[in-house]
Amino acid sequence: MVLLTLMVLIDPNLSRGLGLATAAALNPLFGFGGRYPVVTIFFAAMLTTGISTLLRHFFSDWIKLARFQKQQSAISKASMEALRRGNMNKVQKLRETGTKLRADNMSVQFQPLKTMAFTFLLFILVFSWLNEFMSGQVSSEGTMLYAVPWQFHTSLFASYLFASWLLLYMLFNIFLSQFFTRILKFFSFRRKLAGLTQGSKTA
Repeated sequence: MVLLTLMVLIDPNLSRGLGLATAAALNPLFGFGGRYPVVTIFFAAMLTTGISTLLRHFFSDWIKLARFQKQQSAISKASMEALRRGNMNKVQKLRETGTKLRADNMSVQFQPLKTMAFTFLLFILVFSWLNEFMSGQVSSEGTMLYAVPWQFHTSLFASYLFASWLLLYMLFNIFLSQFFTRILKFFSFRRKLAGLTQGSKTA
Protein backbone atom coordinates (compact mmCIF):
# COMPACT_ATOMS: atom_id res chain seq x y z
CA MET A 1 0.00 0.00 0.00
CA VAL A 2 2.87 2.38 0.78
CA LEU A 3 4.47 1.54 -2.58
CA LEU A 4 1.16 2.10 -4.36
CA THR A 5 0.79 5.45 -2.58
CA LEU A 6 4.24 6.53 -3.78
CA MET A 7 3.42 5.40 -7.32
CA VAL A 8 0.21 7.44 -7.27
CA LEU A 9 2.11 10.52 -6.07
CA ILE A 10 4.84 10.07 -8.69
CA ASP A 11 2.88 8.80 -11.70
CA PRO A 12 0.21 11.32 -12.81
CA ASN A 13 -1.30 8.82 -15.27
CA LEU A 14 -1.95 6.27 -12.51
CA SER A 15 -3.40 8.97 -10.26
CA ARG A 16 -5.62 10.22 -13.08
CA GLY A 17 -6.83 6.69 -13.89
CA LEU A 18 -7.76 5.94 -10.27
CA GLY A 19 -9.35 9.38 -9.90
CA LEU A 20 -11.55 8.95 -12.97
CA ALA A 21 -12.60 5.47 -11.88
CA THR A 22 -13.51 6.67 -8.38
CA ALA A 23 -15.34 9.72 -9.78
CA ALA A 24 -18.16 7.51 -11.04
CA ALA A 25 -19.10 6.75 -7.43
CA LEU A 26 -18.11 9.94 -5.60
CA ASN A 27 -19.12 12.71 -8.01
CA PRO A 28 -22.86 11.98 -7.68
CA LEU A 29 -22.56 11.71 -3.88
CA PHE A 30 -20.89 14.99 -2.98
CA GLY A 31 -19.26 16.49 -6.07
CA PHE A 32 -21.95 19.19 -6.43
CA GLY A 33 -20.62 19.83 -9.92
CA GLY A 34 -17.58 21.61 -8.45
CA ARG A 35 -19.71 24.46 -7.05
CA TYR A 36 -18.93 23.87 -3.34
CA PRO A 37 -15.37 22.50 -3.18
CA VAL A 38 -14.89 23.09 0.56
CA VAL A 39 -18.06 21.11 1.31
CA THR A 40 -16.89 18.38 -1.06
CA ILE A 41 -13.50 18.20 0.67
CA PHE A 42 -15.26 17.99 4.05
CA PHE A 43 -17.47 15.09 2.93
CA ALA A 44 -14.49 13.33 1.36
CA ALA A 45 -12.62 13.62 4.67
CA MET A 46 -15.71 12.39 6.51
CA LEU A 47 -15.91 9.33 4.25
CA THR A 48 -12.27 8.31 4.62
CA THR A 49 -11.99 9.16 8.31
CA GLY A 50 -15.33 7.60 9.21
CA ILE A 51 -14.53 4.26 7.56
CA SER A 52 -10.92 4.11 8.81
CA THR A 53 -11.93 5.08 12.36
CA LEU A 54 -14.70 2.47 12.38
CA LEU A 55 -12.32 -0.24 11.17
CA ARG A 56 -9.68 0.75 13.73
CA HIS A 57 -12.33 0.72 16.44
CA PHE A 58 -13.36 -2.87 15.74
CA PHE A 59 -9.72 -4.01 15.67
CA SER A 60 -8.81 -2.19 18.90
CA ASP A 61 -9.39 -3.22 22.49
CA TRP A 62 -9.74 0.23 24.02
CA ILE A 63 -10.11 -1.17 27.54
CA LYS A 64 -6.80 -3.06 27.41
CA LEU A 65 -5.12 -0.16 25.64
CA ALA A 66 -6.28 2.31 28.31
CA ARG A 67 -5.06 -0.04 31.08
CA PHE A 68 -1.67 -0.40 29.35
CA GLN A 69 -1.32 3.37 28.97
CA LYS A 70 -2.15 3.95 32.66
CA GLN A 71 0.41 1.33 33.70
CA GLN A 72 3.03 2.88 31.42
CA SER A 73 2.30 6.31 32.84
CA ALA A 74 2.61 5.02 36.42
CA ILE A 75 5.95 3.31 35.65
CA SER A 76 7.30 6.48 33.97
CA LYS A 77 6.25 8.62 36.92
CA ALA A 78 7.81 6.20 39.44
CA SER A 79 11.02 6.03 37.38
CA MET A 80 11.36 9.82 37.31
CA GLU A 81 10.82 9.97 41.07
CA ALA A 82 13.39 7.22 41.70
CA LEU A 83 15.87 8.94 39.38
CA ARG A 84 15.35 12.23 41.18
CA ARG A 85 16.15 10.53 44.48
CA GLY A 86 19.16 8.74 43.03
CA ASN A 87 17.73 5.25 43.60
CA MET A 88 19.28 3.61 40.52
CA ASN A 89 18.42 0.09 41.68
CA LYS A 90 14.70 0.97 41.63
CA VAL A 91 15.09 2.73 38.28
CA GLN A 92 16.57 -0.43 36.79
CA LYS A 93 13.77 -2.60 38.18
CA LEU A 94 11.13 -0.24 36.85
CA ARG A 95 12.75 -0.25 33.41
CA GLU A 96 12.67 -4.05 33.38
CA THR A 97 9.02 -3.96 34.44
CA GLY A 98 8.24 -1.50 31.64
CA THR A 99 10.01 -3.68 29.07
CA LYS A 100 8.06 -6.74 30.20
CA LEU A 101 4.81 -4.78 30.16
CA ARG A 102 5.42 -3.62 26.57
CA ALA A 103 6.25 -7.17 25.49
CA ASP A 104 3.10 -8.56 27.14
CA ASN A 105 0.94 -5.90 25.45
CA MET A 106 2.55 -6.04 22.02
CA SER A 107 -0.62 -7.34 20.36
CA VAL A 108 -2.72 -4.59 21.97
CA GLN A 109 -0.37 -1.88 20.72
CA PHE A 110 -0.26 -3.13 17.14
CA GLN A 111 -3.86 -4.25 16.69
CA PRO A 112 -4.94 -0.93 15.08
CA LEU A 113 -2.21 -1.36 12.43
CA LYS A 114 -4.15 -4.32 10.99
CA THR A 115 -6.48 -1.84 9.29
CA MET A 116 -3.72 0.06 7.50
CA ALA A 117 -4.00 -1.93 4.25
CA PHE A 118 -7.69 -1.06 3.93
CA THR A 119 -7.32 2.56 4.98
CA PHE A 120 -4.31 3.16 2.71
CA LEU A 121 -6.28 1.91 -0.28
CA LEU A 122 -9.25 4.09 0.63
CA PHE A 123 -7.08 7.19 1.06
CA ILE A 124 -5.34 6.52 -2.26
CA LEU A 125 -8.65 6.31 -4.13
CA VAL A 126 -10.14 9.42 -2.50
CA PHE A 127 -6.92 11.42 -2.87
CA SER A 128 -6.69 10.49 -6.57
CA TRP A 129 -10.30 11.49 -7.10
CA LEU A 130 -9.90 14.79 -5.20
CA ASN A 131 -6.80 15.65 -7.20
CA GLU A 132 -8.66 15.04 -10.46
CA PHE A 133 -11.80 16.75 -9.18
CA MET A 134 -9.98 19.92 -8.07
CA SER A 135 -7.99 20.30 -11.27
CA GLY A 136 -11.03 19.50 -13.40
CA GLN A 137 -14.48 20.49 -12.17
CA VAL A 138 -13.42 23.08 -9.59
CA SER A 139 -11.09 24.85 -12.01
CA SER A 140 -13.70 24.87 -14.79
CA GLU A 141 -16.43 26.07 -12.41
CA GLY A 142 -14.16 28.87 -11.15
CA THR A 143 -14.89 28.24 -7.45
CA MET A 144 -11.24 28.29 -6.42
CA LEU A 145 -11.44 30.86 -3.60
CA TYR A 146 -12.59 30.40 -0.01
CA ALA A 147 -12.50 32.49 3.15
CA VAL A 148 -10.39 31.85 6.25
CA PRO A 149 -10.37 33.87 9.52
CA TRP A 150 -7.28 35.84 8.52
CA GLN A 151 -8.08 36.31 4.80
CA PHE A 152 -11.32 36.60 2.82
CA HIS A 153 -9.96 35.30 -0.47
CA THR A 154 -7.64 32.28 -0.32
CA SER A 155 -7.00 30.10 -3.33
CA LEU A 156 -7.55 26.37 -2.97
CA PHE A 157 -4.51 25.93 -5.21
CA ALA A 158 -2.16 28.18 -3.21
CA SER A 159 0.93 26.23 -2.19
CA TYR A 160 2.07 26.03 1.44
CA LEU A 161 4.40 23.04 1.04
CA PHE A 162 1.21 21.28 -0.10
CA ALA A 163 -1.71 22.67 -2.04
CA SER A 164 -4.20 24.57 0.12
CA TRP A 165 -7.03 22.13 -0.68
CA LEU A 166 -4.90 19.19 0.45
CA LEU A 167 -4.01 20.94 3.73
CA LEU A 168 -7.72 21.61 4.23
CA TYR A 169 -8.46 17.93 3.64
CA MET A 170 -5.78 16.96 6.19
CA LEU A 171 -7.20 19.42 8.73
CA PHE A 172 -10.69 17.98 8.35
CA ASN A 173 -9.23 14.48 8.73
CA ILE A 174 -7.50 15.34 12.01
CA PHE A 175 -10.62 16.94 13.48
CA LEU A 176 -13.02 14.19 12.34
CA SER A 177 -10.68 11.42 13.44
CA GLN A 178 -10.58 12.80 16.99
CA PHE A 179 -14.34 13.37 16.96
CA PHE A 180 -15.29 9.88 15.73
CA THR A 181 -12.71 8.12 17.92
CA ARG A 182 -13.91 9.86 21.09
CA ILE A 183 -17.54 8.98 20.36
CA LEU A 184 -16.78 5.31 19.68
CA LYS A 185 -14.53 5.05 22.75
CA PHE A 186 -17.23 6.67 24.89
CA PHE A 187 -19.80 4.06 23.88
CA SER A 188 -17.26 1.22 24.29
CA PHE A 189 -16.40 2.27 27.84
CA ARG A 190 -20.04 2.93 28.64
CA ARG A 191 -21.05 -0.56 27.46
CA LYS A 192 -18.18 -2.13 29.42
CA LEU A 193 -19.16 -0.20 32.56
CA ALA A 194 -22.80 -1.21 32.14
CA GLY A 195 -21.72 -4.86 31.85
CA LEU A 196 -19.64 -4.63 35.01
CA THR A 197 -22.49 -2.93 36.89
CA GLN A 198 -24.97 -5.56 35.73
CA GLY A 199 -22.55 -8.32 36.75
CA SER A 200 -22.08 -6.88 40.22
CA LYS A 201 -25.87 -6.62 40.70
CA THR A 202 -26.35 -10.23 39.60
CA ALA A 203 -23.60 -11.37 41.99
